[in-house]
Amino acid sequence: MTKPAILMIAASEADSNLYYSTHFLVPDPIIYFEIAGKKYLVLSDLEIDRAKLEATVHHILSLTDIGKQLGKTSSPYPVYARVVDFIFKKKKVKKIVVPSNFPSIYFEALKKMGYSLSIKPDPFYENRLIKSTVEKNYIRQAAIQVENTLWEAVELLQKANIKKNRIYLGKELITSEFMQSFINTKLMSRNCVAHHTIVASGAQGSLPHHHGHGPLLPHTPIIFDIFPRHAKTQYWADMTRTMVKGRPTDTVKKMYSAVLEANKRAAEKLRDGVNAIVVHQAAKDTLEKHGFKTGKNKNGRMEGFIHGTGHGLGLDIHEPPSVSIRDIILKKGFVVTIEPGLYYERHGGIRLEDDHYVTASGSEVLTKFPKFFEIDKQ
Repeated sequence: MTKPAILMIAASEADSNLYYSTHFLVPDPIIYFEIAGKKYLVLSDLEIDRAKLEATVHHILSLTDIGKQLGKTSSPYPVYARVVDFIFKKKKVKKIVVPSNFPSIYFEALKKMGYSLSIKPDPFYENRLIKSTVEKNYIRQAAIQVENTLWEAVELLQKANIKKNRIYLGKELITSEFMQSFINTKLMSRNCVAHHTIVASGAQGSLPHHHGHGPLLPHTPIIFDIFPRHAKTQYWADMTRTMVKGRPTDTVKKMYSAVLEANKRAAEKLRDGVNAIVVHQAAKDTLEKHGFKTGKNKNGRMEGFIHGTGHGLGLDIHEPPSVSIRDIILKKGFVVTIEPGLYYERHGGIRLEDDHYVTASGSEVLTKFPKFFEIDKQ
């Protein structure tokens, strides 16, 4: 029985499956397909010559040449669907497998043209989950740039002074936006592109994905969640540290100690063949052991440990597997984050996140930045 053809129509700058298979970056949608183990790209004259140098495919077809053969006959179908139909008829393809994000306009057109289409959910390429040594090193390279940048941010805050419950560098008021811009600019100089960098203090930090805005508050936890993509390799790093400029309260110190231990206990469970639930439960149990419960406060807002322990990392910032309550067996070569946290509106948020490469007997930590809480004591 002949295997179905694999088909993608997407821009590889935004579609990690397409980039994974071709290692060719384009900003606009292109046609890619696989038949009998051979990879094909259909490209405009703009991209063909570059693709011949860079793309990891077997054959490159000219969109211009195919367009000439199609002619200018009127058709109710989109051009790319007609191009696929032209090629697939010649190759006697009748069945097609597409990813879950395949454009509906082409899906419906190809169905009407008589093709049998099936959608394969993520992971579209299972091999993407198993990172090679080269891929692991790409993630580590991105992590190094994050670490160097955060050190510079810490050094800046060490030089700053606290005045009237605000943080100043000279006469400059330090805000979340100031620190985000500082971090993102430094990362860009290191060939990394960051979006939505989190620098959130006080009650803002109690909302896990609050980016932070306004004056950075002293004596409260400041969450630095930095997750850039390396512009050359396209692989991401993801690191979170929580620190205080000033004097943290005793409760906040206890929160930090609990999250620090939860990070350690969860990481200790990582290894080939372990269920992700076991890793998540280790973090959850540790936080509860320290007395930090999860549930709704009097205003109906969820507080405590209100998210999973981690996620997969690679060509996407969030990719399988999930390290949470989902029943997933971790395998050697997976790269996952370990990022337990505690969030209380009254006290702020604490999160500590590292990237781990799963091995046969444990994990290799790809994040080397130290964990310390009080900026002024370093």
